[in-house]
Amino acid sequence: MSNDFPIEQLIAQQLPEAMALQLHVLPAHQELIAPLPTGYVGPVMAAAEQWLKVHGYRTLGPWMIAWGPTGQPQLRRPVSGALKAIREKDFQTVEVPEQLLLAVPFVGWPVLPHNFTQPVNNVGLNIMGSPLLLALTDSPPTMAWVPVVPRGTNTLFSIERSKIGLLPAPPKPGKQISMLDAWFRASYTLGRFATIMMGGLGFILSFIVIMAVIIGELPLASIQGLSYAFAFGLGYISIVWSQYFIIPALILFAGIGAYKMNAIANWNRFWQQRPVPPELLLGSRGDGQVGTWLG
Repeated sequence: MSNDFPIEQLIAQQLPEAMALQLHVLPAHQELIAPLPTGYVGPVMAAAEQWLKVHGYRTLGPWMIAWGPTGQPQLRRPVSGALKAIREKDFQTVEVPEQLLLAVPFVGWPVLPHNFTQPVNNVGLNIMGSPLLLALTDSPPTMAWVPVVPRGTNTLFSIERSKIGLLPAPPKPGKQISMLDAWFRASYTLGRFATIMMGGLGFILSFIVIMAVIIGELPLASIQGLSYAFAFGLGYISIVWSQYFIIPALILFAGIGAYKMNAIANWNRFWQQRPVPPELLLGSRGDGQVGTWLG
């Protein structure tokens, strides 16, 4: 794709009926991921269809092609019907949160995220994942759906793999966010950070006590040993609640809050004069029909 023209002009030329930015919201769902070791989709699709039936999944959208973190091709398909995601050797399903997708016309291969970096950045967006292409078409695909977020708002979107602490809900596309929300999000971030720090400190101190017991320096069966363990617990609590811990935590909280406020300001500024994007249709099986995902 030539970078001589803004992406809005390219979209307007190829899709005259589209808005200046053809943004769409992909609702939260589960997604099948199937590796394509040879790049040939036929056998993989057949095996994946059988796997989905065995596990009781219902398909919600068309087959898509994407690329993994190391550039390997993948088949993806929106599915539902299972209580939790399944991970096996050949196939897996993952929970996909609500995503903002930008429809980008393109020419040429391979279709990797860095191919779209400059044109997407030119319209105030940042790429957040691998582009998606329809896998079953009558002609080579010329449209990619790229996961994006407004520039400078990445910090408002939590890492879904994180299992520590509470995760704030991601903002809704097109909706304004209160600046007060920045401090709630900062408390979530600081809470996860403090959990990791206190857990790590507790692990280190516990390891020291265990080693002392093993080498005989701390006889826990004696009164002296029990008093030492009690003093150790009080010492751990005093470290956590001391000024050497609380003051840096407050400074960190203020810094995180200011950073979140800047991200919220960027988010609100981006959506001030843009309508809420339409949702991609996931109610159809979309077996090879071009445009099934477009409203």
